[in-house]
Amino acid sequence: MINILIGENSFLIDKKIKNLTPDYTLLIYNNFSDFFSQLQKLTNNNIWGSKKDLVIKNLDKIKKEDLKILIDFLKQKFDQNFILIFDKEPLDFINLLRKNKIKFKIINIKKPQKREIEDFIKDFVSEKGLILNQKIIQFLKENYEDNIELLINDLEKLSLLTKNPTLEDIKNIIHFQTNVFKIQDYFLDKNWPLFIHNFKKFIFELKDKNEIFGILSLLFNSLFKIYLIKKGKIKEIEGNSFYLSKLQNKAKNLSFLDIKFMIEALAKTDKKLKKFYINFKEIPEDIVLNYSLLVSKNNY
Repeated sequence: MINILIGENSFLIDKKIKNLTPDYTLLIYNNFSDFFSQLQKLTNNNIWGSKKDLVIKNLDKIKKEDLKILIDFLKQKFDQNFILIFDKEPLDFINLLRKNKIKFKIINIKKPQKREIEDFIKDFVSEKGLILNQKIIQFLKENYEDNIELLINDLEKLSLLTKNPTLEDIKNIIHFQTNVFKIQDYFLDKNWPLFIHNFKKFIFELKDKNEIFGILSLLFNSLFKIYLIKKGKIKEIEGNSFYLSKLQNKAKNLSFLDIKFMIEALAKTDKKLKKFYINFKEIPEDIVLNYSLLVSKNNY
């Protein structure tokens, strides 16, 4: 049987592989000649020895002309399973499999939904030998939500340093502290996952929630200054030379329409917040949602 696993998260991929097969040999594609030589050797060994399943990673790099050779190889009858890993859906490869009437199954490795995050964290920390109480798990769940890549990276880092951390350990070890300038940078770069992640970190660390209005004001002002920069009116802007130079660099990647949509997105969130339609924790996602809706509506 040929299983095609599609996904970019290595932890989720490896977890699925373990669910599919208890015993396998891993082969990583680099160049076709070495790869094909290893593939033949491994399958020949399996004829005479134990029939381990074959897991093949990094297949996104395979050239189109080499896919046909791989297809001819997979036409043979094997008593072992093949698990082929791709980051994105391999349409050319799938079409060739269908054309050659080779049976296969596609498994998309999806990130956990928000309602599944807590179980995901518990599963992950159990596998890594971490001991986290419910208060810590809830803290991680609320802070990361659907930002699984960052959650995994931070938990991997944590597992190397301690196995039984306190909440304060976690804040210190995985650097929950952030600052307004990081948030501003990710916002102006339109790096929405890191913008949300860092903004939420900031919110969780705050003792005075009024500071959040200070961040919104900073984001508004930075966009206004970038607008003036793009209009050639940099002399009208107050600020030190380093800060202005930084904004000039950000301005290169923002169009006037970007600036318009980002200001409108901030304004919508600010209005919702002041009318208590959203709470503080929802601010980052709401800004990004507003921006995405504006872009979608205007087909930009």
